[in-house]
Amino acid sequence: MAQEAAEAKINALSVELKLLRKGLGIQAKTLPALVGEQLREVCGVDDEDTPGTVRGKVVETLRRLIEKLPESHRRTARIVLGFGTGANERYTQRLELLGTGADRNVRTMQRRADDVIYLIAEAAYGEPVLYGGSSAISQDDPWHTSALAVRLTLTGTAAAEVFETRRVVSHVAGLADVEHAISLARPASTSGRPDLSGLGIDVVAGGEVHSVRMVSSTRVAFSLRPPQPLDAGDEHEFFFRTRVDELPAPFYCCTPEFPCQSFDLNVRFDRRKPPLRVWRIDGEFSKDAEDPLTARKPLFLDNAGEVRTGFRDLRPARSYGVGWQPAS
Repeated sequence: MAQEAAEAKINALSVELKLLRKGLGIQAKTLPALVGEQLREVCGVDDEDTPGTVRGKVVETLRRLIEKLPESHRRTARIVLGFGTGANERYTQRLELLGTGADRNVRTMQRRADDVIYLIAEAAYGEPVLYGGSSAISQDDPWHTSALAVRLTLTGTAAAEVFETRRVVSHVAGLADVEHAISLARPASTSGRPDLSGLGIDVVAGGEVHSVRMVSSTRVAFSLRPPQPLDAGDEHEFFFRTRVDELPAPFYCCTPEFPCQSFDLNVRFDRRKPPLRVWRIDGEFSKDAEDPLTARKPLFLDNAGEVRTGFRDLRPARSYGVGWQPAS
């Protein structure tokens, strides 16, 4: 778009965001009614969207735009719009949080708030519409993962330990459980289904795990329950650990059922028996993930015996992760 048109859109969106930040900001019950024309465009809001869907789209879009800002501005942006602040803290109260030390001049804090609003609006028109394109997040899904970080530790035996931090965003009101599953790739034995007693799943922080069950000969499902039900647009982070006595296949993948915006994987191998080679699995069909003959990008261990890789905008039903050829 022409420079003048771009500036006009940025300025118009800035005005709408300044209206949105008033009062309780994104936590206001009236948020869906306060969404202006420019913000609706940026967030991909449709006329038939319910108020809960509108809230979810706006909250998630603003959250992602804030992450595009320089780190020094992110805290200010979150406070200004009402992310992570008290449920009853109005804009003027939140503004006071921006003051540091002797720098508590109201005009200074207001100018800082105005500056960050402009940067958010600028970021909105510096990238494609966040809810558009082939990787769009469908509001028909009950939730999606905004960030997933996994640390997989392999020992000299076949045992493995997985530490997973998963941040989910609810699309519905009253989301009480987040369904999760682990694929074991193939049965640990040919005589029957895997023994659940050898599978340890513990939530370290963020809620509790329950209803652990086998849903197939190679898939274990369970439910993650946050401390309280999530409303549309609410974000919550689980941190849990999974331990298996035997890792049935030499690869680790995330194969999301619902969209996942980012996945960062760290695999630590036994330095006494490092793998012969390691490769990246990027968006493959799950049945192909185990195939060691497919041409893939190689990965290399560092001095600590670890490999790291990351993925963005993961597609449902596709596999992303790391595979390796064990030492003979």
